[in-house]
Amino acid sequence: MAEYQLTATDVVIRTEDGACIPNDPANRDRAEYDEWLYDGGVPDPYVPPPTVMPKPAPEATVLYDHENRLRAIEGEPPLTLADFLTKTQPP
Repeated sequence: MAEYQLTATDVVIRTEDGACIPNDPANRDRAEYDEWLYDGGVPDPYVPPPTVMPKPAPEATVLYDHENRLRAIEGEPPLTLADFLTKTQPP
């Protein structure tokens, strides 16, 4: 783990304390980061947060359960919630 981590913006995170360092040459922390880079430091890359699927409305959950009950009666495999929501959402 490096001393710094890149973000999706120009802000850099100092991993030691989680401080957000803006891209401002007048900022003391940014000057230390720039010097660290110049001396050969390599920051950790930006890692995007995982995509979180929105929680479905209660009505969608009821329809999802109903659809899978029908599929079970018809001998078809159940749908995952993600597949169900994909198929029922308007384009």
